[in-house]
Amino acid sequence: MEKIVLPSDKSIKEDRISQLPDEMLISVLSFLKPKEAFRTSVLSSRWKCLCPFLPHSLDFDGLHTMWEIEREKKSLQFERKKFLQWVNDTLKSCRVSTIDEFRVCFQLDDGSKSHVDGWIDFAISKGVKRLELDFTATNPFKDASNFYRFPNERFTSDKTCIKSLTSLTSLTLKYIRVTGELLEHFLSNCPLLERLHVDNSEDLVNLKIYSSSLKLKYLHIIRCLEFKSIEINSPNLESFGYVGNEIKLHVHSAPRLLDVRIGGMYSHPIDYAFGSLSSYLYQLQSLTLDVHCYTYDGVEFPEFQTLTKLKHLKVTVGASDGSSLLGLIPLIEAAPFLHKFVFEFRLWEINFPKKARKVKKYPNEHLKEVEIVGFAGRAIDIQLVVYLLESAINLEKIIVNLSAPYLVGIPCPKNIRTSVKYKGAREAAMRLKEKQLTRAEFVIM
Repeated sequence: MEKIVLPSDKSIKEDRISQLPDEMLISVLSFLKPKEAFRTSVLSSRWKCLCPFLPHSLDFDGLHTMWEIEREKKSLQFERKKFLQWVNDTLKSCRVSTIDEFRVCFQLDDGSKSHVDGWIDFAISKGVKRLELDFTATNPFKDASNFYRFPNERFTSDKTCIKSLTSLTSLTLKYIRVTGELLEHFLSNCPLLERLHVDNSEDLVNLKIYSSSLKLKYLHIIRCLEFKSIEINSPNLESFGYVGNEIKLHVHSAPRLLDVRIGGMYSHPIDYAFGSLSSYLYQLQSLTLDVHCYTYDGVEFPEFQTLTKLKHLKVTVGASDGSSLLGLIPLIEAAPFLHKFVFEFRLWEINFPKKARKVKKYPNEHLKEVEIVGFAGRAIDIQLVVYLLESAINLEKIIVNLSAPYLVGIPCPKNIRTSVKYKGAREAAMRLKEKQLTRAEFVIM
């Protein structure tokens, strides 16, 4: 019988990890998020000493905790205190000279201002390239007056802060009060800034993007309720997005524009935006539209010029069962080389009298992929799906997702999966699949 040799006590106690070179340990730790990296310090006495030198990307993501708070499984006040302590402790021990990315995702407000101001100072002092502060509220109707206020005076009067902005390439601010004047200041003093995203800022009213030397490629202004006007003269802009109330939109120059997102708030129309963008629609490769339909007439769009370069179209619609989605068809047909169509549907329980509508079906030879999110299995969305299945003669794949758009990417709660509406939607999707209106792969999620 083969003899089994057990390791000696000495070999069990030996810390072989500590024998690795510092460079190798730091390389291993750099693949982990800050929270995970600092937890690994229990594995080796030397790891704890190296942790302060490893992060070039600091991502403090509290999204999972926010979900637990929203489901009332955790206390916001208690978890917020823990989150603040976690970030402060990490930054206190951080010894790197530069960082590429600094990201915070948690519900914070002006009550945490002293902490957040310090975090921003830290990130700027380290020459941060990508700065993202996402303070999204679990309650979307939260009083905006209590949102965190970005420290304007530090960047408009402190010359040291201004000089430290030269490496900034991306700025994302969500649920943060920031003025147009400060954003324009960033654009003037950040020669490398390529991405600017602002979401839910009630202090933002007017914005001018006006410089022939700007490197800005991405500009999105989302749900800023007091926003009134924007002027754009940006030679390198490739992606522009605006969701909100009707505004004065002036696009003077955007010769490289390829991607556009336009959306309305509540009953606000979006037609006005197409006039300002008319000179650039023909060159778009991607178009995203968010619309709300409060009438029985259904979704309607102005007549589009032929969008010969459009490859990706995404439309999000909020409508009632009595409305019609067939108004989307002229838009789809205006893009003869469309490759992918994504449709997100939010069904409202408002009953309008149904109006019968007929539509001619023209063969679409280039549409390869269709994704329907929020499929309800009612006449309003079944009509649209049938049209797509019959007209897209070379369709390769259709995905019918029964989950509401806001639930995509997370496990569907049991109470929704077992509801009568969900089961009805699944049965309707199965019937469409069994009819075999297409040879494409038919996926029900």
